[in-house]
Amino acid sequence: MGGRSLKYKFIKNDFNELSFISHCKIDCETSVIMPKLSHENPNILLIGNQKVFASNENMEELLNFYGNLFGRLKTDVKESGVLSRYVGYQSPVNKVRYLHFLGRQVDKIEQIPRNMIAWELNGDTKTVWQMQGGQNIILSKEEIHWQWFDQAATDLRTLTGEFTLGANTPFWISANAYLRKENDASIDEIELTDYDSSWPHRFEAFANWLEELIGPDLACRVEHYGSTAIPGMPAKPIIDVLVEIPSFKKAKKRVIPLFNNKTWEYWWYANHMIFVKRKELMRQRTYHVHMAPRGHEAWNALAFRDYLGSHPKEALRYAAVKRKLAAKYRKDRERYTIGKTEFVKKITAKALNSITP
Repeated sequence: MGGRSLKYKFIKNDFNELSFISHCKIDCETSVIMPKLSHENPNILLIGNQKVFASNENMEELLNFYGNLFGRLKTDVKESGVLSRYVGYQSPVNKVRYLHFLGRQVDKIEQIPRNMIAWELNGDTKTVWQMQGGQNIILSKEEIHWQWFDQAATDLRTLTGEFTLGANTPFWISANAYLRKENDASIDEIELTDYDSSWPHRFEAFANWLEELIGPDLACRVEHYGSTAIPGMPAKPIIDVLVEIPSFKKAKKRVIPLFNNKTWEYWWYANHMIFVKRKELMRQRTYHVHMAPRGHEAWNALAFRDYLGSHPKEALRYAAVKRKLAAKYRKDRERYTIGKTEFVKKITAKALNSITP
């Protein structure tokens, strides 16, 4: 880049590894980092933040990190386009600690907000930037190898993919969700409705469509679960679908690109894949599609579903728990879900014990 002088040194980063630092003496015009896009050479620019969490970390710490970061990504990261997206990655640091990164995609990196970083993912390198003293500084620049990326993307700014850092450190995509500049947060508020007898029919129609779309080699089994699958249970009017897949590797490579558009969101949550279908961009949720291989703990939810379906007193207790939490956490979907955990675990354990030979 013309007009730039570089001074390099090594420092210790947050993970106690050596990082390559480039002090860039550049003015505002030449400090802009622009992507070089091609189908052969993916390039994604993200501004966000990262933190390392232990696998048994207090959930409150994780919620605070993401909650605060979502707020800053909306207000502090400037994007010229009407449509943008969140992109997240996770990676193991060791056997019990994982790096979590979440960023907002931008067309160019001009000014990185305070206490945030920027990622540039291109054909063969991952570069991490930070603004220090009014200058964009390279914190690290490391070799990557793409395991897959969506070469069929018509808009190169919507590329998705996963990579390894160096020889064998995997980085898996944990978020891919589109947003507009102005959005109504009330759309995701918790609002329970009485049981609707049309819910099973909605599931059947959707399951048939989904199986045909992703293919029988991926959709090994499709089940209706969650509260909309329990007769008489009040629920959010969102159909929960559980899909058995042969492996996460096969499913991610095909399904994430397939659902990479403004009415679908992808999240890696509770160690499995979740796709959120909305009527329109940032509007009402209609379906949650969970994907996990046979034997994954996500499948224990079927035992919970069947137990409540055959134990009406326990079902009434669960309905009361849901209503209480919905009133308390109307604007906090994550804490509403966490609040149900103790009851769900207790009933699931009963259910599994009752069917264990």
